[in-house]
Amino acid sequence: MHVNFEYICAGIIVFLILSVTEVSMFNLMTYQLTRIEQENGYLMAEKILDIILLSPGDPPNWGSYLTDPISLGFAAQNSLEAYVLDVNKIIRLSEDSENYISPGKARRLLGLNKNYQFSLKITPVFIIDITSEGDGDFTLTLTNYEGCLLPNVNVIGYCVPKSLVPGTNYPSQSTISNIDGICTLNFTGWTENHVIVVCADQLGIKVVKTEPTDYNFYIEGDRVVESDVPLIQAINYSTGSVFGINKESVFRYVDIGDFTYYVEFDLWS
Repeated sequence: MHVNFEYICAGIIVFLILSVTEVSMFNLMTYQLTRIEQENGYLMAEKILDIILLSPGDPPNWGSYLTDPISLGFAAQNSLEAYVLDVNKIIRLSEDSENYISPGKARRLLGLNKNYQFSLKITPVFIIDITSEGDGDFTLTLTNYEGCLLPNVNVIGYCVPKSLVPGTNYPSQSTISNIDGICTLNFTGWTENHVIVVCADQLGIKVVKTEPTDYNFYIEGDRVVESDVPLIQAINYSTGSVFGINKESVFRYVDIGDFTYYVEFDLWS
């Protein structure tokens, strides 16, 4: 009986030692991970960006309402994939939107105090510059969001009237950008009453651009269709100029509609 008691005491002591060691190791690992995250500058900025890109917000379909959301999130409500955004929510970051959400209001919705500033930039993965050379000739220059020229990009372009007729098959041309990221399109019969609609595609990553830019036309299948909301060309959204030394930066690739965008988020205090 005395021996059994000694075994029980020894077992309790071993259990306590292992428990203390486990807690100590856990605390050490947590400290190290936190320190690494802080050194990389991604602790808070990355969490905030993923919150707004992966969450639909509250209510989840707030982009369809005139009122402001209770919490901010840009993910499409019924998407089965990550980083798919709702265009109706994104356009409310544009000052041209009737239901514009100011950066200051967005900061409050994110629960940040006024000591924190942020900037959010959304740009197409491919930048398409369309230049008219006259007589229906157009030169296209393709770069990425960092300004690097993009060769071997598949490009299809349509010439459509400004008064688009749904379901109509309009003339198109296909080409590939050369080593300098340049290609040309020619549309016989082009006039000032037409819009050039271009889609660039590389390995399934797509970007659309129109010329003039104030038309909500995009390419679906082999036809040009008109969207109910403006196409996202570029969003530059900020609470102010960068200052201070505690700046964090993070980026993500997202899909808005059928097209791919680059999102850059900076946070500083």
